[in-house]
Amino acid sequence: MSEPTSPPGTTDPSSARDADTEGKNPQPLHVGRHFGRVLALLVLVGIAALWAYAWWGPGVQRIPQGRTDSRTFSDQAEPICAATMTTIDQLPPAYESRDSAARGDVVTAANIELIAMLGRLEAIAPVATDGDDGRMINEWLGDWRTFLGDRQRYAAALATDPGARMLVTEKEKRQVSEPIDYFAKTNFMSNCGTPGDLA
Repeated sequence: MSEPTSPPGTTDPSSARDADTEGKNPQPLHVGRHFGRVLALLVLVGIAALWAYAWWGPGVQRIPQGRTDSRTFSDQAEPICAATMTTIDQLPPAYESRDSAARGDVVTAANIELIAMLGRLEAIAPVATDGDDGRMINEWLGDWRTFLGDRQRYAAALATDPGARMLVTEKEKRQVSEPIDYFAKTNFMSNCGTPGDLA
């Protein structure tokens, strides 16, 4: 008995299966390889998420540049500065003075208070060689001495020059009052910044 043959114009099912096995109709990716790729992708996403949380997560606290390790000096300095600023605030506003000489007198009176404040701060400051805290605090006090010298020259100039201006020494291309105020704010000594009595 002869084997049945496909009618003319039709495709033998077995030949179609052979075509599939020859790669003419690609088969789905093997389950094991597909799972491995998905797992690798998930691991990479997880690592990226962990790094993102480490850098920007809500629990991360950035320590500002210029912050001292110890708050001993800050805690002692703030009350000293606060008392000084209260006294300066009680002086007549320098900008309301009747003439430049009177303005110079008010600035001089404020300077006397600032000199005393600086002396008390220097008495409680760590030595400059006492680690980073000592170095930063003494550099800040040095900036204060520079700024106070600017104020003293201004007060002296007002005695003879009605058009005298307050000239502030520059430090690293900015007025020295800026690092003074930054250090005071960064270390919780808001009253230890430069006073606004000359505005």
